[in-house]
Amino acid sequence: LDAQPASNVVIAMSSSDTGEATLSGTITFTSANWDTAQTVTVTGVNENIIDGNQSSTVTVTIVDSISDNDFSGVADQTVSATTTDDDVAGFTIVESDGSTEVAESGTTDTFTVVLDAQPASDVVLTVTSSDTGEATVNSPLTFTSANWDTAQTITVTGADDNLIDGTIGSTITIAVDDANSNDDFDAVADQTVSVTTSDDDVAGFTIVESGGSTSVDESGTTDTFTVVLDAEPNSDVVLTVASSDTGEATVTSTLTFTSANWDTAQTVTVTGADESIIDGDQTSTITISIDDANSDNNFDSVADQTVSATTTDDDVAGFTIVESGGSTSVDESGTTDTFTVVLNAEPASDVVISISSSDTGEATVTSTLTFTSANWDTAQTITVTGADEDVVDGSISSTITIVVDDGNSDDDFDSVADQTVSVTTTDDDVAGFTIVESGGSTSVDESGTTDTFTVVLNAEPASDVVLT
Repeated sequence: LDAQPASNVVIAMSSSDTGEATLSGTITFTSANWDTAQTVTVTGVNENIIDGNQSSTVTVTIVDSISDNDFSGVADQTVSATTTDDDVAGFTIVESDGSTEVAESGTTDTFTVVLDAQPASDVVLTVTSSDTGEATVNSPLTFTSANWDTAQTITVTGADDNLIDGTIGSTITIAVDDANSNDDFDAVADQTVSVTTSDDDVAGFTIVESGGSTSVDESGTTDTFTVVLDAEPNSDVVLTVASSDTGEATVTSTLTFTSANWDTAQTVTVTGADESIIDGDQTSTITISIDDANSDNNFDSVADQTVSATTTDDDVAGFTIVESGGSTSVDESGTTDTFTVVLNAEPASDVVISISSSDTGEATVTSTLTFTSANWDTAQTITVTGADEDVVDGSISSTITIVVDDGNSDDDFDSVADQTVSVTTTDDDVAGFTIVESGGSTSVDESGTTDTFTVVLNAEPASDVVLT
């Protein structure tokens, strides 16, 4: 105070903007301490608003009602207080667990974003991924003057690109959308978050058999299976397809997959092959392999896969007879006719065929034929020869029987049925008799001399012939 009061003098202090500066409420001077200066502390207030340095007025006033009346007319005095703004436009990112990692299977990770100071109007943040084929994010985020200090969550989701590319890093960029944000934030620098996406693509291929299995037969029927890659290659992948027994089943030789058609199944056709051997149903193995020299290196270590193909045997033990001219006829003068015999399938060992005539007095035949695994499909000829028996019996039919000699033949042919050929032998014997005169003529005289001639039948009769 400037003078000693008769009684207490109470002075009150007030701030024109308590949002910027606050101070103690009152001080009291007495007649004892009136000349001792008392300190008023002005305290800056953090209001989080980006408003620059702010001036406020501290008013010092005598509280008349409780102060010495001599001081009642003392005018108020003011002090100008400047509050320096410490609020800076910006935002803070916090990654969960300190890093951001996802996988191509679609796993997620998060980080949060919050403004560093209260904006006067909305602030819009855009969130973009440098590689949406590896990681995607939600965008944008909008902060208001009401929620500016509430952290908002960005969810990063792993994206499946099907490409065998290992673990890939991408960058999430968080930027202020200047056109739609409080101007105080326009100059705020972009921030980034590094994201690691773990690759779940494994080199390989998948086979699907039509009907769940692969079966063909020797008549040349086909069956199919498909092949498709499990992941996208960086370069071509060539698959070789090979049969363990091309005598039973043949296949398409190669398949080529590119980065464009890797996920389109390609068809392998298995075709039954006819090998003529009586060997029953056979199983062969179709092997599908990566052609390392001509394929993306990521696929070099992929294991071979196999498909079992069953080939149904259509070879049946048997033999076929073909008669020349469609029938077999001879006559007793010794003429011949032929028919051929050939096996219907290749034997594992020799097949011996015996041939017999039911009437060797009418027709004779070759006795045996031998077929091997080398000549089984070469027809062999049976010659039937007419036999002369002198009996006047007309044309006679006999039967040629063709039989597998089980004891000396491949067992597969043991049950083959006998076959027969009917042979007609034309009779050349004609009923008649022949006279031969001795000396070529017959002469006698009345003295009783004799001469002779002979009589013989021209053919054997079935019963007695009496000549008179």
